[in-house]
Amino acid sequence: MIMKRRSNLIVAIFFIFILIFTLIPVGIISADSLEDQLEQIKKEKEDTKKKIEEVKKKENEYIGQVNQVEEQLLASLDQLNTLNNNLSDVKSEIDKTNIELAVKENELKEIGVDLESKESILNNRVAAIYKNRYSSLFEILFKSKTFLEFLSKLKLMNLLAEQDSKIIDEVKNKKNAMLSVKESIVELKEKQDEQKVNVEKLVTQAEQKKTEVAGILGQKKELLSATKADKNALIAMEAQLTAKETEIARILEALRYGSAPNGKLMWPTAGRLISGFGNRRHPIFGGIRFHSGIDLAAASGTPIFAADGGEVIQTGYSGGYGYSILVYHGGGFATFYAHLSGFACSQGQMVKRGQVIGYVGSTGWATGPHLHFEVRINGVAQNPLGYL
Repeated sequence: MIMKRRSNLIVAIFFIFILIFTLIPVGIISADSLEDQLEQIKKEKEDTKKKIEEVKKKENEYIGQVNQVEEQLLASLDQLNTLNNNLSDVKSEIDKTNIELAVKENELKEIGVDLESKESILNNRVAAIYKNRYSSLFEILFKSKTFLEFLSKLKLMNLLAEQDSKIIDEVKNKKNAMLSVKESIVELKEKQDEQKVNVEKLVTQAEQKKTEVAGILGQKKELLSATKADKNALIAMEAQLTAKETEIARILEALRYGSAPNGKLMWPTAGRLISGFGNRRHPIFGGIRFHSGIDLAAASGTPIFAADGGEVIQTGYSGGYGYSILVYHGGGFATFYAHLSGFACSQGQMVKRGQVIGYVGSTGWATGPHLHFEVRINGVAQNPLGYL
């Protein structure tokens, strides 16, 4: 915000500077004041150059900061991308684990069914033993018709006892396996849930860091943009000062050559004198003000003639004077023509006495179409009627 305000301030100063030099017509500036202005402009140029160097230095600093923050942002984005990939891998592992868990759970179901079957066999065996609790080896012996039958029954009983023992061991092992699988399932779930939470936390932190760095980058770019605007405004101001310096130097040089016209000046237009030289009541603002020339009323578009031969020093818009022309005739002698509707000459052109240089109008502060005509000697206003 500070840099923006500074930029706006410099731009405002620049335009005020332009307005000041635009609104002051060269025709009413004396040689002394031109010298003063030239010195002031040179000083302003030096100050402006220093400011440009300072702003360029700041610009380079901000460019370095922007590059540094951009590197940080790229690093943050890489870190975030890596963490997102890690999170994706964790989620993929969780998906695999879920499949594995489903297999384990199915295995648990099968173990459960097998356990139920074996427990049922044991339960039936226990029930049979309880039902036939009075049976004994002797009873089996006496009921056996032959010794071979006895041996067969005895062997069968041993086999059943051995089978029951195996079933008991299998049941015990299956139950232990079930407990182990259940524990591994719980442990795996807890481990992966914890890993997922940790990675998601790191992703959140990385996103926050990326947002923070992006915000800093935006601020740095804003400062850089404001600094560039300052630099461009100062460079434009320097160019304007250089142009004005060149213009004033040219005018001063013009004031140092040639000799003043001999004899009377030519009447500048076919018009009627409506206001003379000297103090008068201003037709627009009221109050008594000094009138530095004479006003000649004429229809808009009436030709304006060069009062004598010379060089066109200035053509352009001069604030309250509207479109105006300054002609230097030599020996510090110049004539000024204001409130024109158009030009028939250009700056730097040599014109002859009586040559059409412009046309009557009412631009600037004017109540109607007329020509404001001045005679200046070394920048000091003289009564034109004394030279016509």
